[in-house]
Amino acid sequence: MMRRREHSLAWEFRHLIPMVAIALAALTLWQAMVSLRVWPPYLFAGPTEAVRALVELWNRALLPRAIVATLQRLAVGFLISLVLGALLAFIMVRFTTFGKALQPYILGLQTFPSIAWVPLALIWFGFSETTLLFVTIIGSVFGVSISFADALRTVPPVYLQAARNMGSDGMDLILRVTVPAALPHLISAAKVGWAFAWRSLIGAEIIFASVGIGFLLNIRATVPDIGGVMGVMLVILVIGIVVDQLAFSKIQEWASRRRGLLAHR
Repeated sequence: MMRRREHSLAWEFRHLIPMVAIALAALTLWQAMVSLRVWPPYLFAGPTEAVRALVELWNRALLPRAIVATLQRLAVGFLISLVLGALLAFIMVRFTTFGKALQPYILGLQTFPSIAWVPLALIWFGFSETTLLFVTIIGSVFGVSISFADALRTVPPVYLQAARNMGSDGMDLILRVTVPAALPHLISAAKVGWAFAWRSLIGAEIIFASVGIGFLLNIRATVPDIGGVMGVMLVILVIGIVVDQLAFSKIQEWASRRRGLLAHR
């Protein structure tokens, strides 16, 4: 057991080294562009200025408050979009003719800019948390439904036919055969939904929120504080990477190993 854990930690460390190397290279390039004065200091801040601005925002409790508010909104909106997107995907796959007729409209709505929903949401819900949730959900639910439907269609028909021959049908077929067989692809679809939800929420917060990462980004831009702007943008990037590496990538790796698509470490 101890040997297996040590092997797993060594594997994790080996995969962490390239990520750290790329991050250091990016920081070096960033600092080099500042040192070479590619842009004036008031238009392009360096890593030191960005970190200094973030430390100031953290000490004033503005940054932690913004992160907590945004992640709380994201968690609720993303979970709702997952449920609604999954239901829509199951309907599209279950009723093939209806699904083929509906899919072009879902694709059209998926490509619709989420920020364009903000004016309508403001008219419907006003300057409220409901508006932020609505934009988050509407910005991701169609991407989730299309990705989920595509994932469910990757299940080999022979699996479904074998299950039907053994008496499985309806929700039993979906839950015991279709979902387990498509699980790695479903997790990839959820990752797509997370990305859409994240971008939609940050965009909406920039426009009208009174607290949140997007709001903080907008406030730093109006000061103007280029170090604060680039620092908050760095926070947005880091949160996206952390969520992907600590949540989606781990879950997808586990699901792929269960399917035999990856070797056990």
